[in-house]
Amino acid sequence: MTFDLGWEFAPAKSLSQPPESGWKTTADARPSVPLEIKPWILNGWKEKTVWFRSPVIPDLPYENPVLYSPLVNQSIRIYLQSPDGNLNEIYNFGRPELGKNGYAGWPNHLIDLPAYATGCRIYALVYSETISASLAPASALTIGERSERIQSILRRDLARVSLGFLFFVVGSFCIVLFLRNLSQSLLGAFGLFALASGIYVVSNRTLELQHLLYYNPRFWMDLEHISIFLMPPTFGLFLIQVLPGSRVLRPIAAVLLGYAILGFVAHGFGVLWYDLLYPFFYLTLLAALTIAVVILRHALGGSNEARIILIGLGFFLGTAIYDMLGALALIYWPFQAVTWGFMGFQVALGSILYLRYSDTHRQLAAYSQNLEKMVEKRTEDLDRSLREVRKLKEKQDGDYFLISLLMHPLRPRDLIVGDSRVVMDLRQKKQFEYRGRKSSIGGDVCLARELELQDRKYVAFLNGDAMGKSMQGAGGAVVLGTAFGSLIERARNSASDRNRRPETFLRDSFRELNRVFLAFEGSMLTTMLLGVLDVESGQLHFINCEHPMAAILRNKEAVYPPQELTTKLGLAEPSAEPVVNQLQLQPGDAFCVGSDGKDDVFVIDAEGEEVRNQDDGLFLRLLMEHGAEPSRMLDAIEQSGEVTDDLSLLSVLFH
Repeated sequence: MTFDLGWEFAPAKSLSQPPESGWKTTADARPSVPLEIKPWILNGWKEKTVWFRSPVIPDLPYENPVLYSPLVNQSIRIYLQSPDGNLNEIYNFGRPELGKNGYAGWPNHLIDLPAYATGCRIYALVYSETISASLAPASALTIGERSERIQSILRRDLARVSLGFLFFVVGSFCIVLFLRNLSQSLLGAFGLFALASGIYVVSNRTLELQHLLYYNPRFWMDLEHISIFLMPPTFGLFLIQVLPGSRVLRPIAAVLLGYAILGFVAHGFGVLWYDLLYPFFYLTLLAALTIAVVILRHALGGSNEARIILIGLGFFLGTAIYDMLGALALIYWPFQAVTWGFMGFQVALGSILYLRYSDTHRQLAAYSQNLEKMVEKRTEDLDRSLREVRKLKEKQDGDYFLISLLMHPLRPRDLIVGDSRVVMDLRQKKQFEYRGRKSSIGGDVCLARELELQDRKYVAFLNGDAMGKSMQGAGGAVVLGTAFGSLIERARNSASDRNRRPETFLRDSFRELNRVFLAFEGSMLTTMLLGVLDVESGQLHFINCEHPMAAILRNKEAVYPPQELTTKLGLAEPSAEPVVNQLQLQPGDAFCVGSDGKDDVFVIDAEGEEVRNQDDGLFLRLLMEHGAEPSRMLDAIEQSGEVTDDLSLLSVLFH
């Protein structure tokens, strides 16, 4: 329903109430009053504040009626006269009563009308300083259904907005290519120009779709002005790359860029964009004419690139000059044309880029012809390397398998002596497969043997961790396990050795084991916990050689008992005396020890990040939750996070 005829206007003597009389009708009865031009044309138009009054609103056969007023210049307040004669404000944009300071941009306006609007009048206070003070462009003011107005805007502007985004993407892509290879300055200059042009197409005031996407008129206005300031100097930079022999282009580009920088600085000190744009329009118009002459001269001189640019530039400059003249109100300007002019110009510039990089294309073509041969040769080299790697891998796995056979007698085996038990489990980190047989090696070892000292039955147990990865750690574990077995066999077969106290047995064992590892001159170090348990009394003696702290589980409560550490094997002095710790176990107690793999776990923290476990109490909590059975504890530790080392657990269960 058109609603653009029969309007009246009156100068705004009061900014709070429309006048009682003095209303006039424009020549075409539409809500638009032309502004007078200022004496100096570069300063634009004389601002004006005007009241408009509509005819009586007819019946509204709509579910959601709106008054559609596109691109109002510049700020507005709209009132509806209620049935009792009072004015009720139903919409405002900017603050027209503040003049220039109330200015906010050029959005479309979809103004909701209340149910009582039929039979009432609309009053509008409009401030403008750009060409005319108007409620809407001629023949554009309508009343209709909100959804239909929005669909109309989408149909009209979607193609242009899509084209603007295309320019933006092309420009961004060219800039990325330039940043990857700074020698390609032509791509960089073109990318800046295309980027600025794409921003202008999307943000310029003749479009309304952007306000439906993001309603911030001042943002779109500033973005449009910034892009207008950037397009001419970036185009000058592009031409400098295409026509490097011209002496005129550099000064022109420098002047345009200097004015753009000056404009940004001046705007930062409060100067309005519009006051800065009018001189810039004329400066750009003059520069465009000069550039056209330069390109024409190069084209006549035989430059194919200049000829291609001339064709595209002629079309582009024609539309750009048309838009600038229209913005200056020097010609009739029913629509914005520079978008489509730039599209034609893009085709011409694409041809320039193709000619500039034709040599590169030829090199790529030659390279592609030889590519198959190069790929075959490279594949042969890779296959040869892969076969060598497989041979080395098979040899390495064979070495691993041999070590695993040596470690087989040292595998964990539970031991029951009387009512006491020693249970253990071990999972080495290094897993491998050799000729269809799966196995593993590592530096952890868990052993337990029955022992008799001074006619009393004991259980001797060992949990050790040899330093180093894979082969080195496995070698240390074999040495430790073999030496421990030798100590036990000697104690069984020698009457003098059987007559030793538990503390003496532990000290002698430490000294012998330390001498064995000292022979490696520091290249093989080992931590261990070596202990003996009196299976009848529950008296426990142990030496902790810088091994992780042992824990006691008693009545479902787990704690670390006091214990002193001894220097690790292979690092202690030959004459060093170990510290023997003593504990009295009670029936039902479990003495639990494990390698550092139980603590070297990557867990997820409160922020969702994977971090190395720093909580010493994790092992105690898992003991209380899952008990002292090593196999269950190993499963619980692996479920708590990623295990990064060999992992072994040994529990001594008394009665």
